[in-house]
Amino acid sequence: MNGLNVLLTGACGKIGKTFFEASKDRYRFTLTDRVEPDFALGEHRFVRADLSDKSVLASLLENIEVVVHLSGIPDPAASFEELLPNNILATTYLFEAAVAAGVQRLVYASSAQAVEGYPVDREITPDMQVMPANLYGVTKCYGEALCGYYATKTPLSTIAVRIGAFEFPQHADLNNARDLSAWLSPRDAVQLLQCAVDTRDVKHLVAHGISNNRFKRLDLSETIRVLGYQPVDDAFQVFEIPITY
Repeated sequence: MNGLNVLLTGACGKIGKTFFEASKDRYRFTLTDRVEPDFALGEHRFVRADLSDKSVLASLLENIEVVVHLSGIPDPAASFEELLPNNILATTYLFEAAVAAGVQRLVYASSAQAVEGYPVDREITPDMQVMPANLYGVTKCYGEALCGYYATKTPLSTIAVRIGAFEFPQHADLNNARDLSAWLSPRDAVQLLQCAVDTRDVKHLVAHGISNNRFKRLDLSETIRVLGYQPVDDAFQVFEIPITY
């Protein structure tokens, strides 16, 4: 381990579990989710919690240096009533508590849905304004704005990672060129999150989280330059899917 104490929220989700399993010898984890884990914790700590309850956060963040915030409802069809406690309130409370606890960095799982309103044949660069196509994407725009606010007004370093279509190759539900262009493979996701945790001297960044796909929905040049991210997988080689638009 490199000594970093990391709080991982949403630890029992697909990305959370994948990141933990690949990084459990690298960091000292406190894991949290609203459900119990179905994997071995080893020497790491798990706390079952609902992050929309402010009262649980202080104890979760004790001695934490970096937060990787993956929890929330990831459903583009979710209603505002579902999203409010899980994606808005919980995220807001976590930022507040992280600053109060002296956390050094918060890595926030944003989504490609924050810019999904752009035409499917357009590559998104980090300098383009947000353009969500659903309320879930709106909540991710809000989280990105919180990253900017807290990086500007407090000592907290923030990295918002716009995660694309995270899928395991054997269970992928990718049906067209747009889906393939946004794919994020498990091993590239792990590398990207590790870069976001480990890279020094970054005060604020909106990073793009897809693999090295032949056609890219999200431009990776700034993410590669700042974080040293080197994705290796290409959806157009991995999946045998006819390319249609």
